[in-house]
Amino acid sequence: MSTAPVRLALWGAGTFVRKAHIPSILDLPERPLHVVAVCSRSQQTGEDIAALLPHRVSVFTDIDAMLADDGIDAVDVALPIPLLPDAVRRVLAAGKHVISEKPIAPTVAEAEALLEFYAERKDQVWMVGENWRYEEAFVAAGQIIRDGAIGRPLLCDWALNLPVMPGAPGHRTVWRRANDFPGGFLIDGGVHHVAGLRAVMGEIESVSATVAGHRPDLPPTDTLSTSLRFVNGAVGSYSVTYAARSGLATPSLHIVGSEGSLRVAADAVTIWREGDDPSVRPFEPLRSVEREMAAFAQAIQYGSFHRNSPQEALQDLAVVEAMLKAAETGERQYVESYA
Repeated sequence: MSTAPVRLALWGAGTFVRKAHIPSILDLPERPLHVVAVCSRSQQTGEDIAALLPHRVSVFTDIDAMLADDGIDAVDVALPIPLLPDAVRRVLAAGKHVISEKPIAPTVAEAEALLEFYAERKDQVWMVGENWRYEEAFVAAGQIIRDGAIGRPLLCDWALNLPVMPGAPGHRTVWRRANDFPGGFLIDGGVHHVAGLRAVMGEIESVSATVAGHRPDLPPTDTLSTSLRFVNGAVGSYSVTYAARSGLATPSLHIVGSEGSLRVAADAVTIWREGDDPSVRPFEPLRSVEREMAAFAQAIQYGSFHRNSPQEALQDLAVVEAMLKAAETGERQYVESYA
């Protein structure tokens, strides 16, 4: 193991790289990740990304040339969802560590094939970038439930209103609306929400679902309502729409237990027990990408455990895919276990 900074290349030049990945990497104490290269289809876009860094980096438009560079230890893959499986496979084949954006792949079948490919390369770190597993409010809420603070969890409900309106960054990202991967925004955002649900409530056993497409510019569907059954016996609901804005929406996850209840938001966990006033535990939001980047570096440098294994990412995807299949067939779907 080496404590030297991990020499990292960025493959992709989208909004999340600019607004989340690069700032998070630069904010890490002692800078365990050192960006040495960027790769984009156009030289100008690559140079634009390079200009966001406080030091000179190599700019590539040829991914094979970048992957052949012995001065690169790891690659941060932030490409459109349909391109992720091939990109991850190429980085692993080049002998580099990789952190790839979520979801792990467009489909469970493609993700399973990637895991088979990775099985022969366990000396390399592959993290799938699911920052919700590093949202400390959700991590803490899961521990509170496991500690028995609200008794046995019985019911959860989570209704999300996440409008993707014309002109917004998500709407301007053409590939997200190209209808060339299953579920569209329902899978792109859904794996985040499933990761949060699993962190708090545990594994999801089965789902039933209904979907609707209200806007033709958000194909194939933009609204989802599900019924969930968890392995621990709890039941719940998860619903989301990307189609419209609501000024009354409350995005908190609510859990009712046999001895109390819990409300989880990005910046706080609120706990209530019979006879007590609610207590609030505040958390610092918007640092989860930084935390997962630090975990990626530590996994490479020290072999440390991290929360974002490809198996965890596959489990998130399997749940969302089961939701889409349940909506298509009208039948409850059981979720295969991977994590």
